[in-house]
Amino acid sequence: MKKIVILVVAAMMATMNAKAQRIEVVDDNGNGIPLVSVLTEDGVLIGTTDLNGVLSDVKGARKISLTHVAFKPMMVSVSDLPSLEGTEGGRRVTMEEVDYALQEIVVKPKPYVCMDFYFRGFSYIEDSLRAYAAGIVPVAYVIQENYKGKTRNVWSYGGAANKALSWNTQGLALKAEDGVKKAAWSIETLVEKSKGFKEYYKTSLEPDGENRWLVKNPEGVVGQIQHSDGFYHATLDAGKIQTYANKANGEEKMRKARENRNYDYQYSEVYAIDDEGKIQPYNKVMEMSHWEYDASKGRTITVLYLYATDHSYMDEDEFKAHSKALNKGYVGDMSLDDLEEYERTHNIPALSPEQQKAIRELKKQTGKKS
Repeated sequence: MKKIVILVVAAMMATMNAKAQRIEVVDDNGNGIPLVSVLTEDGVLIGTTDLNGVLSDVKGARKISLTHVAFKPMMVSVSDLPSLEGTEGGRRVTMEEVDYALQEIVVKPKPYVCMDFYFRGFSYIEDSLRAYAAGIVPVAYVIQENYKGKTRNVWSYGGAANKALSWNTQGLALKAEDGVKKAAWSIETLVEKSKGFKEYYKTSLEPDGENRWLVKNPEGVVGQIQHSDGFYHATLDAGKIQTYANKANGEEKMRKARENRNYDYQYSEVYAIDDEGKIQPYNKVMEMSHWEYDASKGRTITVLYLYATDHSYMDEDEFKAHSKALNKGYVGDMSLDDLEEYERTHNIPALSPEQQKAIRELKKQTGKKS
């Protein structure tokens, strides 16, 4: 009889544990935060919040680590979180925004606005961290009477981008370079003015309360935009946008390839808004990209963070010299301690302890010192 009771209790506990536990991640104003990476206390990726800041299941984790490019990392016990109304066992967690912004430029007579972007890239296969890279990409925007965004074809990365790990960290560096190179205009500007976004992606903006807008295509909401405290925040479900455009424009081969690979791509960006209320390309503060797809080795996930660090005016010769010096200064196998020192010096939000531990464990597999 005792055995039967034990089996029944065990079955009940298994049923309870099997129930999906939903969490909703919000900011101080109660707005959902998209693209929050949710990890176990050992640094294993559980999943990422959707456009509404929701992750449908923490997969039984008792403690979770939350990270996002624009918010302070945190570790929480799921059972200690306040209940989420309207759900069975759901929880809500509030993240604190990081105090991070571009420094003001005082002198303006030179033709280029120059910025260094610090990047972090993570690659996961089946939720296990397989590669980490960090480095620096300098970029110059040419100022003309009528502003035209243009990036100089001169690039530099920290040596860790190539040599810190034995996996394909160079691919992460190239993604960072590509992200900076394409960052000439904000999502808001593109949706409002770009012929491509209007005619190819078929997107539009719709007001959603004070200083908030939804990005929509004919199939529904595919993004959101918010202006708050002198900053512009935007997030797109770019995978949905791309897949719909493939379908709408008769690109069946690409549409089927994305659907067969269960492709997903989400993108987020932050700009400082200037005194005239404009979102200038050279006031970009940070961005984040999150790609997922099914591959032969398993579900592959890549997460890329970009932070604008040094910000100044230069002429062409000065920018070339700066890029050359930057490349020389960071050539070689930068240690993780060197990277962390650069982050502290430039006020870049620290990685969570769980991520730091996972990265150091990963690097040990290369046989190199961290």
